[in-house]
Amino acid sequence: MPLTTSFTRAQLEDGASSEGPLETIKRILEKEGLEGLYRGCVSTCESVCVSNFVYFYTFHALKNRIGNGPQTPMKDLLFACLAGSLNVLMTNPLWVVNSRMKMSGVHQSNPRYKGLLDGLIKIQRLEGVGALWNGTKASLMLVSNPAIKFTVYELLKRKLVGGKPIMGLKAFLLGAASTAVATMITYPAQMVQAKARNSRKKLALKEIYLQILREDGLKGLFKGLDSKLVQSMVAAGFMFLAYEKIAVFVFSLLGVKKKALR
Repeated sequence: MPLTTSFTRAQLEDGASSEGPLETIKRILEKEGLEGLYRGCVSTCESVCVSNFVYFYTFHALKNRIGNGPQTPMKDLLFACLAGSLNVLMTNPLWVVNSRMKMSGVHQSNPRYKGLLDGLIKIQRLEGVGALWNGTKASLMLVSNPAIKFTVYELLKRKLVGGKPIMGLKAFLLGAASTAVATMITYPAQMVQAKARNSRKKLALKEIYLQILREDGLKGLFKGLDSKLVQSMVAAGFMFLAYEKIAVFVFSLLGVKKKALR
């Protein structure tokens, strides 16, 4: 969570671009205490759980239902894009609230929410339902991130172990490597997404891109990349440690239930 807070602040705070992740964490600790590093932690966990469930379930459901024939990188990419698009449309409101909660202690004018439900209700009431889908276009562009990540992961897995489930350090390293590739390719779109979600104004993606370039130049599109890489690679490594076993367990369980109903 401290690394997540670090790259979020780097993306959205003015003047934070020159700091590395450790400097940002140290500054937040000094000014805001431990609470500042973990602001929005509960909403992040809740959003991640819902988002990952929707994504993984849809991805594997598509593979099992219509993925006839041998697996290929193009099939994996297609299923990942479809799963990612559905995930964005269903869970974007949660991430809008989460983004604002993380920044609630930076300026007094920033809105404060008690939790996800409170944030959803207040944004809908004060800004309209459409505000809950701020950043959706950028998020749909970022469907390419998990698509690239899973395509690279499945490709590496097929090359190394013939597509069989893998565990332990190998799963961690493959997950981290595939995530690093996806993050570096899609990070500019992540910057725009963060700006759009945190803004209470309706801005077009082109306007946000131009604003970032005007204020910070090309390097502005990569503010916080170092923190994001460390956070996402570590998180993805641990996620893929559990990914294979959970996928096998859930779908074998669903298979058993399905047979029992026949």
